[in-house]
Amino acid sequence: MELDKRDDSPQGTPQGTQRDLQSLLILRDRVSELAHGVAPRSLELKLDLLDLGEAYRLIVDLPGVAQDDLEIALRGRQLTIAGLREMNGSEQTFAVRERAGGHFQRTLELPGDVHYEASSAQLREGLLILHLPKA
Repeated sequence: MELDKRDDSPQGTPQGTQRDLQSLLILRDRVSELAHGVAPRSLELKLDLLDLGEAYRLIVDLPGVAQDDLEIALRGRQLTIAGLREMNGSEQTFAVRERAGGHFQRTLELPGDVHYEASSAQLREGLLILHLPKA
């Protein structure tokens, strides 16, 4: 393996140091996971939280998650999204496996209070969309 050593750093910044070491360690772990047929560490939820003035809109990427396998809890300003993404083929041998499956959970602190009773959620085409009116 060859390490790219382009000099795109400001003058006087040492190269081939901590940043390169960290990148190599991450790459080593990822190659080890793939070589042993292990799924990536976890299903990491990617989300956007929009402030619409009178409400918040939360959009979460949840491809492959069924509505019955999803739980949403709101306690004060703490919003928790948890569930299960089932993956078929666990008994098969993979040459490459990058898609994550299994249990997941993410808790997010909302920037303000919301009206729980007026909140709504929909799961459509792999996106969870929450409408959270501000209190």
